[in-house]
Amino acid sequence: MENYIYGMLHGVLESKRLIAIKGRKKVDFYYMSKSMFKLFMQYFQPGIFIFMIVKDQSRLYRGHVVRNIVAIDKLLAPNKNKPTIYYDISMIKSGIKSLINLNRNRLFIDFEMSMPPYNNFQDFVSEIIQAGYILTDESGHILEEFSSYIKPKLFPELSIRTKKFLHIEQSDVDGGNSYEFLHKKIMEIQKKYSPIVYVWGKNDQLELNKLNKIHRLSNFTKSMQFIDLLSMHKNYYGLKNDIGLFNAYNIYSETIDLNHQKHDALEDATITKDIFYAFKDVCNNKKTVIFE
Repeated sequence: MENYIYGMLHGVLESKRLIAIKGRKKVDFYYMSKSMFKLFMQYFQPGIFIFMIVKDQSRLYRGHVVRNIVAIDKLLAPNKNKPTIYYDISMIKSGIKSLINLNRNRLFIDFEMSMPPYNNFQDFVSEIIQAGYILTDESGHILEEFSSYIKPKLFPELSIRTKKFLHIEQSDVDGGNSYEFLHKKIMEIQKKYSPIVYVWGKNDQLELNKLNKIHRLSNFTKSMQFIDLLSMHKNYYGLKNDIGLFNAYNIYSETIDLNHQKHDALEDATITKDIFYAFKDVCNNKKTVIFE
């Protein structure tokens, strides 16, 4: 069971990651995870009011009776008739909803990268070796799909680890397109459709930035709007840890359980798209899911 409580901050025990809230008769202590404490520590000043969801059951922790904090909803400081708001999850959700509902074309993209060998990997640089994307219009209709292996330039010979993990052969990438070809495709999409680009995690955008420099090509990512759906989920649901793409899909899906990831770029791009539209339904109160 969980309870919603609020009160003025009475004190902070930083070494124990505890905050104290003074009630009418006593001071209550609340414990938060390392990631949560790191996120909100900067706001824990005298006079701050905290609104939060906590576990109903108390426990003994390092000499204090505490309850675990599940989520913090709001942090504010009284200021006559206009309080200073430092954090408000309802405002964050409202901003995410506005962004999700923009009438824009959308590009859902995913890459598979080469992996270092088991030995002598000090100078290894990962490269995109498979790309997949789905381009949709503002209504969600598919305009274009793309799937291709990409020839690596710096380390043309795939490591055993890469082939084993991705279940591919050297001949697959040898017969693939060049990175310059992928770069041209994305540039054409940007010029014609100007889509918002949705990815799961930050790695895909970072890899594009890196390879554009390696191949001495124009860095189109500076003019494209990238949205990290993973970070958006963590902010919206108040998640402490990262969640995998397939795990997120399983939470949204009511009939299909994907437990065996194939590590295929187009499949992952498709799942990213499906998660986006399920998440959009949640933001618009058409669907309810629980992330824990």
